Amino acid sequence: MRKRDEDLRILVRSYAGRMPPRCVLSHRSALIVHGLPIPYLDKDSSPMAEAIHPKYGVRHATMLVRRRDLAESDIVEVAGIPVTSVLRTLSDIARDYPLAFAVAVLDAAVHRGFTSEQAIIRYCEAHPPRTLARRVADAVHLMNGGRESVSESICAVRFVEYSVPGFEPQVEFYDEQDRFIGRTDFANKKARVIAEFDGEGKYHLPGKNPRDEMEKERRRENKLRNLGYAVFRLRWQDLFSADVFLRIKESVERRSARTG
Repeated sequence: MRKRDEDLRILVRSYAGRMPPRCVLSHRSALIVHGLPIPYLDKDSSPMAEAIHPKYGVRHATMLVRRRDLAESDIVEVAGIPVTSVLRTLSDIARDYPLAFAVAVLDAAVHRGFTSEQAIIRYCEAHPPRTLARRVADAVHLMNGGRESVSESICAVRFVEYSVPGFEPQVEFYDEQDRFIGRTDFANKKARVIAEFDGEGKYHLPGKNPRDEMEKERRRENKLRNLGYAVFRLRWQDLFSADVFLRIKESVERRSARTG
């Protein structure tokens, strides 16, 4: 993904200073210009810049121009590049991209201080799209600026999509002596099920020994299991497959029935 991400960033930067009149960068290209993350890229897609023009839409080999209404207040300049404002960009992403992608972007924008949840809600209510308004509403409903990573946001959406109930983010756990064990990505305390995301950088933090970090994580997980919790570990690719979420759902249903 890193190579395709960098290819897209290079392509977007190549359009600086040569945008057609009244054409502004939008969608993923606007995310790049504003410094917001692109949650993921399709494996088989070629890099393509995106823009909006109020009069015409066209697809070139490396640029997709959508025809959309565009108020002057929705246009800003960043480092001399005309681009949709942060709020307009978020609305466009929610309208035109999959739910998990959109929620991850909204969460990141709030978590990193680009805007607030209330500002996004107000903007989307004041500027409803002519089509696909339901998609925008769904993304806004599921956003949570307290989520700390793209993977956490996508995982939260998958819980909704696969009807996996009862999970709360960032749950702290303590042992019988009230000593802090750790904070989990997601936990269903009633069913005693935990979902943790294993990011590739989790054990390679600056100044940390990966082997020591893995051993700490193993001991932490054992303590959680000793409290009676089932622990599911998710990798990045698991976020795009139903299998692990269906297994988590089955575990929640079985354990909930057992505890009444």
